[in-house]
Amino acid sequence: MSPSLGPSTRRSDQSGEDPDPPPARRERAAIAAQACDTCRLRKSKCDERRPKCGLCQRVGADCHYREPQPTKKDKTLMYILDSLVRVESKVDLIGKEVAPTSAAFESASPISPQSGPQERKPSSTEVDGANFPKAYVHVTTPHKVLLWPYISSQLSDFQINVEEDLQALMQEGTPWFLRQEMQKNPQILPSDVGLTPTRLESAPPTIGPRNSFLELTPEKMHHYATLYFNSFDVLYLLLDRTDFIERVLPYVARNGFGDGDCDSIVALMVFALGKLAIDGTYGTPLEISPGVESGLRGGSIERPPGLDIFNEARRRFGFVATQCSLENIQALLLSAVYYESAGRHLDFWRASQSASMACQVLIKCAPIDWYNHQGNLLKRVYWTCNLIENWYHFDLDLPRTGICEHEDEVPLSGALKADPSAGEQHTLMCFLATIALRRLVTRVHNTIFEGDTAESQKGYTGPPTSVIRELARQLESWRSMLPPELQWSEQPANARLVYAFEQQGGGDLPHDAFGQASFGNDGPIPDDYRFGLDLTVAQLRSRYYYAKFMIYRPFVFKALHFPELLTEEDRSLVALCINSALMWPIAMAPPKNRKRLVPYLFSWTQNFLGILLILRMVTLNDTLQAICLHRVDQAQFSLTVRALLDWIMDMKQIDGIADWSWQILRPLWREHFPNM
Repeated sequence: MSPSLGPSTRRSDQSGEDPDPPPARRERAAIAAQACDTCRLRKSKCDERRPKCGLCQRVGADCHYREPQPTKKDKTLMYILDSLVRVESKVDLIGKEVAPTSAAFESASPISPQSGPQERKPSSTEVDGANFPKAYVHVTTPHKVLLWPYISSQLSDFQINVEEDLQALMQEGTPWFLRQEMQKNPQILPSDVGLTPTRLESAPPTIGPRNSFLELTPEKMHHYATLYFNSFDVLYLLLDRTDFIERVLPYVARNGFGDGDCDSIVALMVFALGKLAIDGTYGTPLEISPGVESGLRGGSIERPPGLDIFNEARRRFGFVATQCSLENIQALLLSAVYYESAGRHLDFWRASQSASMACQVLIKCAPIDWYNHQGNLLKRVYWTCNLIENWYHFDLDLPRTGICEHEDEVPLSGALKADPSAGEQHTLMCFLATIALRRLVTRVHNTIFEGDTAESQKGYTGPPTSVIRELARQLESWRSMLPPELQWSEQPANARLVYAFEQQGGGDLPHDAFGQASFGNDGPIPDDYRFGLDLTVAQLRSRYYYAKFMIYRPFVFKALHFPELLTEEDRSLVALCINSALMWPIAMAPPKNRKRLVPYLFSWTQNFLGILLILRMVTLNDTLQAICLHRVDQAQFSLTVRALLDWIMDMKQIDGIADWSWQILRPLWREHFPNM
């Protein structure tokens, strides 16, 4: 049974039609003034039964009524203070600009938080009742959807027992989610596997003792290096392919691997990721349940592919762990990428944070020519560190190292050689476009969600419409300025899913021959497929739709909680938000079948949870149903829900937050997918 945008099979407690809004709001305020503490916290209508109201009886909670509130005459000071807070928040925003920081954007005009003529003053009951702890402000944007009052009430109606978890989330903020991740992976990756070493007597005595490994023949090393540069180095720009193939690879093949030698460590990391790339693409998939194949391929949950090679790099890294050199930063980032491919998100963050700190020391203390070979590589690792740190901060509220403060000092990355191939140019353009888009996403978070009023009943004045219009204009400007190779069309409906991939030739370096394929719900991976470019395209397009979805999400909150205030423009923007949440290429094949290679795995999982909750509300809420019935494609809606549920079900094997999310999503969607 596919999810339907028609009349709901469950009764909705919100209707899009309200012929006489003001009296209805006054009546609800009067009732809420006598609400018990549980109903106040949940923003639910209380029936005032004694000794327990209906909701408290249903969920088994203690029912406590407050003493009668002071009269309106006694609340003058409270109203004044509340008004001052709102005025201060407006003054802070007046005159701010969404300043462009990329050539892809035109000059931005000043933005204002005014939301238009349909502003609504909160009733005193709503101000008093919204007793959220201060930590609630620090719940990151993807997770705030869980605390929307309408969604919380629906979870209760479905008898999904997460009330204690949501209370803890309100008290602790996003760190509560991090605890789920720490509990999922309490142990380090196993250290009991490695390679078979042999002492290399032919190495020059000046470079110290060296070992070679029986498993790493020159042919195998060359093969793994090629696989790495065709995959992970396309997704995280870190190394110079030509330098590695022509200098580092012959050096370790001839002289073996030594302790305290950065080239040895970087080479071993590259070989481990190369093995992970091939096994993660064509290896045996893990089995979620009988007959259901996982998109996590190769190795096992505890032992990802290439762990034996990775452990040899880990054993040697301790000798250089405290250095602040380019090679040290590259080794840290390579280890971070391996951890993320294994689903070790906090290990990924810790390693990348160490790389960011070392990178800052290098920028501040070393003389740098940004346009020689070393400077070009440093630019690459800087912007890679910058991207990783920002995505983690947006989605998990993990602290920053301050690396973003150097954005004005560090030029954008350029080509490492005078005649880059078409594949290398494509990769670089994707990287630069992602940097520009990340800057815009930062503005979205800082201007729409930082104050927490766009999606909160407390002090609700509606979405900041003028801000949203300006951010939407800049997003479309970014897209229009993309190079032709990165452009895509919205029409016909499946045009956004078409992409070019680089076909494999006879040599090892990229070739200029491209084929055309399409993202879809399923499909095999081509045998002649160079498995990097489709992931960069999927990531770039999905990030665009992510930004668009976040820009318009406050209108969905308004539709769920204040349907009587919706204008026709609001309804159009609600539909635009829902359409922006559909058919993200990163959740479709081939990327979904090779999750070990998907960059920033943690980030997609956080956002898919919020999207699935909102899409379920579309099937339950009369207002959203009416808006989406003729403005949202039913087939794309159903396909998206299925793809995102498959993603969460798959990722819960290695991801603590996905594991917790599945407890909510499975019962919520069971009536549409009974065999899930």
